[in-house]
Amino acid sequence: MENWTSRNRQRAVRLTVMFWLSVLLTCASVCLVGFLLPFPGWISLLVGFGILGAVAWASKDAEHRLLAGCGKTEAPADTYPRLENMVDAVCLATGVPAPDLRVLRSPECNIAAFGRVPHKSTLVITTGLLESTSRIELEAVLANRIAQIANYRVALLSTMLSTFGLAMGSSRFRVQPFRVLGFLTRGQLTTDLDPTNDFFGDAAGVAVTRYPPGMIEALEVFENQHHLPEVDPITGPLWLVDPSNEAPRPSVQARIASLREM
Repeated sequence: MENWTSRNRQRAVRLTVMFWLSVLLTCASVCLVGFLLPFPGWISLLVGFGILGAVAWASKDAEHRLLAGCGKTEAPADTYPRLENMVDAVCLATGVPAPDLRVLRSPECNIAAFGRVPHKSTLVITTGLLESTSRIELEAVLANRIAQIANYRVALLSTMLSTFGLAMGSSRFRVQPFRVLGFLTRGQLTTDLDPTNDFFGDAAGVAVTRYPPGMIEALEVFENQHHLPEVDPITGPLWLVDPSNEAPRPSVQARIASLREM
């Protein structure tokens, strides 16, 4: 597990470095083209620095965008004391600070985690999950997400979505200008989004609870009630089960079968 944590941390750092190098290369190319064209040099410099500033601003605001992409969430206040107690217990077992909690009012069952550093992470839980699962099942899914916060898997995915997957613009007109630069790190991005990582995530959660049947029962609850049309598909990798049913991730049944073999 420690090797996986170290590898995820290194990948997140490498991805960030490669992204900003790509941004600087893009800005430098814009400036160079501007100097070669019959325009005043200051115009190309202004455009180049404008691009750099826009990306820096969008990157700083990226986690707020991820939260917005998870639907209209709200703080749980004191409505779900059991949730807060269980999160504190799992965080104590994994050694990470308790994440911020947000609740999405939906009858569907799903949970997401995001945050580029473990000590500034956020959990988004649907009300359907809180109301449809037993204590053991809820503990299992919380352990799954929090374990992946602890091993930097969540940080890696959040970094990926905040760099080469960075979205800019409004909800009506949004672009991902740096996805085109993903060819520079195609192998890296493919590895980071490897669907088989869901199996490792399930195993990491079970390592915390030491009770595979809890996660199996939770996934059985999720199987036919995890679709969230109000959620931005871009955030799909952050959810326990893909909310759009479009991503090439292992089926719930495949994950259950893997857990039964533990």
